[in-house]
Amino acid sequence: MNGSSAAAESGFVALQEARRTPARQSAVLRSAVEAPQVPLAVVGCDFRVASSAWRNRLLLTSHQRQELTEALRVSCGADGLVVLETCNRVEWIVVSPSAQWAAEIMRAQMVERWLPLCAGRPLPVPYLYTGASAVTHLLRVAVGLESFVVGEREIAGQLNRAVVSARTGGHASAYHNALQTAVGRTVKKVQRLTRWRHHVRGVHGLAFDTIRKTVPALPDRRRKVAVIGMGEIGRKAAGLLMSIGGYEVLRVNRTVPAERESEWLPLATSLPAVLDTVDAIVVATGAAVPTVDLTRLAGRRKTRLVAVDLGAPAQILAPGDDTVLYHGLDELLSLPSVAPHEADLQAVLELVGEGAQEFLVECRKRELAGLLRAAHDAYEKFSYEAMPAFIEAELSDVLDVDRRRKVQAQLRDLLRDYSREIVQQIETAAQAQAQSDP
Repeated sequence: MNGSSAAAESGFVALQEARRTPARQSAVLRSAVEAPQVPLAVVGCDFRVASSAWRNRLLLTSHQRQELTEALRVSCGADGLVVLETCNRVEWIVVSPSAQWAAEIMRAQMVERWLPLCAGRPLPVPYLYTGASAVTHLLRVAVGLESFVVGEREIAGQLNRAVVSARTGGHASAYHNALQTAVGRTVKKVQRLTRWRHHVRGVHGLAFDTIRKTVPALPDRRRKVAVIGMGEIGRKAAGLLMSIGGYEVLRVNRTVPAERESEWLPLATSLPAVLDTVDAIVVATGAAVPTVDLTRLAGRRKTRLVAVDLGAPAQILAPGDDTVLYHGLDELLSLPSVAPHEADLQAVLELVGEGAQEFLVECRKRELAGLLRAAHDAYEKFSYEAMPAFIEAELSDVLDVDRRRKVQAQLRDLLRDYSREIVQQIETAAQAQAQSDP
């Protein structure tokens, strides 16, 4: 085995170990284990738990999200729900003082949604995290540690948008907002300090690799590929095909802004003509129902159309014959994944642990917020009510007005320094408690 092969093998082994036992990978991660005072729970299903058919049953409409949020509020005092839905995973993130109970309820809800698919088959088991373990898991998700394509960039943005969507809908809590901040800081550190998050990593990279293998470039002409859906993933897939693959790419979207009319084609009016001329399509739309019907192509094409479906749920209706070579998420996620360099992996694990620790400190500060408010209120009352009244009553015969004002200012400064020391001691205690959590 040469040096590069040995390094790749070592990186793969390290990655597998990190996925199996994330809490044992670094001293920092070991400090961020379960802490029941963190009222957070995550229940989910990713590509390792079940196929896309099972995951698609967990996708929620906005009305269903509202219903689930209300049910969790009634049953376990939940203070908000964030729903993360990607091609790799579906996760429900809830804040509740009874985090374990909330997690069990959500897991039961997922299983109930799978019952119509069961037909005697074993049901998948959603994973469950609570407390600080939930925080660590979500940070691992955000940096791409839990993705099939390890180190993908898209997941961080998807998690951020999930929190924003929940906040817009009135479903997010202050803890969700704090989690969003922790995720953002950790992802930025990973991007700045490591080579972890490469622009080719992601499902768009899998689509690109599939097109290159099934529709290889020709020396005498450029193969034509349509990318349908100009969201983040669609734009990245189109960019790879054009810049690296050398394909002629038609970019298609359901809506075409005025500034994109010269670059994009409207889906509704251009799709039939597009399907008659291209060698392959990549569909990266996110509709609740399929947006591209290929059944009408059955028996009509002289060459087989390669169709890559990145949607969850599936966005393509394919015919039953060999007119279309269909690649859905399950096929793409069965492709081999490139392991990251071991040094980058260890650095990312450390940064995830630091991010989890910072979040725990913020939680401790939140618990001690009452003490901080009390200290501030006491300072304000004594400085601007009790002390001026005392000086006026006891020293008005001894000191003139200017001297009394100077004494008040000096005493107020002394008291401010004393109060600041109390606040610092409380914050230090919060950090120490977070670090000592078992």
